[in-house]
Amino acid sequence: MKLWFTVLILVILPASAADDSILVFGDDNYPPVIWAEKGEARGELPRILRALEPALGQRFRLELSPWRRAYESAAAGRGGLIGVSLTSERQKLFDFSDPVYDDNINIVVLRGGEFSYRELHDLRGKRLGGQLGASYGEAFDRSLQSGDVAVERDTSQVLRLRKLLAGRIDAALIGNGQAGIDATIAADPELQRNRERFVALDRPLTVDQLYLAFPKSMMAKPLLQQFNAAVRAMRPIAAR
Repeated sequence: MKLWFTVLILVILPASAADDSILVFGDDNYPPVIWAEKGEARGELPRILRALEPALGQRFRLELSPWRRAYESAAAGRGGLIGVSLTSERQKLFDFSDPVYDDNINIVVLRGGEFSYRELHDLRGKRLGGQLGASYGEAFDRSLQSGDVAVERDTSQVLRLRKLLAGRIDAALIGNGQAGIDATIAADPELQRNRERFVALDRPLTVDQLYLAFPKSMMAKPLLQQFNAAVRAMRPIAAR
């Protein structure tokens, strides 16, 4: 996976009249990318924003919650959204940055339950576990709408692997590549005891690029043009 550090020049309306910080919503349970711990935002995406604050003279106020709530709060025009994937439907509501994080979505099964995955058709008849409110790419979303694939939604990757362990699903969709699998297992004693039973299929479901987005009502296109220029300038540094 690649992490692209970017210079972010934000001049959007403040979070409130008494607070000149920039409100950005995000997922509270998606380690190691982003999560909440004892009321604090943790993970790669919060780390990027915090690292940029001194140079920018801006403070980001991250408000983390279950993904669906975070998404709906941003869609309602209350602030930005970090860690969102891009679809044509979402482009009707949001203006997007260039991608800031590459997020492999792995298909995790129990050892002995491996199967060949090369295309979405191979998932037909499988009981899949996925994140509530998440998109796994437009092709997957179309297959979901047509009934070719089915997903049982939940709010936590830990819960998803526990369901897999209990035999309630055939495969769990786990984000952030092997790092995401490792972080999810490390977060739960039962999963740790059964670490060797979890296997990721050779081919990921998708490589999901994550973005910073703002609702169109915030008229952030000029801001995002600056953001994208900074992304292009900083990529060689981030690759070191």
